[in-house]
Amino acid sequence: MSGHDDASEVRSGTQSVDRAVAIMECFRQDATPLGITEIARRVGLNISTAHRLMRALVSAGFMEQDPINERYRLGIEIAVLGQRALEQAGYHLAQPVLARLAATTGESVSLGVRRNHEVVVVERASSPQPLRFDHPSGAELHMHASAMGKVMLAFGEISLDAAVAQLRDLPSFTDRTVVDRTELAAMLLTVRADGFATNVEERYAGVNGIAAPVLNANGIARAAIG
Repeated sequence: MSGHDDASEVRSGTQSVDRAVAIMECFRQDATPLGITEIARRVGLNISTAHRLMRALVSAGFMEQDPINERYRLGIEIAVLGQRALEQAGYHLAQPVLARLAATTGESVSLGVRRNHEVVVVERASSPQPLRFDHPSGAELHMHASAMGKVMLAFGEISLDAAVAQLRDLPSFTDRTVVDRTELAAMLLTVRADGFATNVEERYAGVNGIAAPVLNANGIARAAIG
């Protein structure tokens, strides 16, 4: 086989992987199953190519197809790999601390890590109270409207102005959401001085939160507890 053929195979293989990843990304925000036409439209593929990739993903257990309506949903293998990823990262070691904090405060507790412009909840301990607010594992939170997000921005590796400038957008969720970047940077300066951040109805009306950073040896937040 020539070098040209080898390069073509690599490009083809990489393209297939990229397309498969794009297909699974379709299900990140959408909790409802999707049909093949909708999947193809979202990824920008023709129906036959999308169908071929879906067959491969179903075969691997990454996707499942409803036998009645033929719509697709994420497969159980995704959950298995996600759980393995959390175990290998060691986040589960924080669980006793989260449980103890939830029992002491009577409030729900979350451990979050940053992913791009969001905080992802990786571990949690629920409040023992019947009336409570929980972030489920895997929840994605906007950084500017989250106590965990703000504390991670305040204790990041770059300046506060640069950290705020890098945020993609600042959607408003309530009349308390801070959407002005100058105001947010000033708020983060206070967070850095205090060592903790609060969220007073900035994401959900009637819901308040507080968070502290989990710092490495250099004082950089690698996670946050809310």
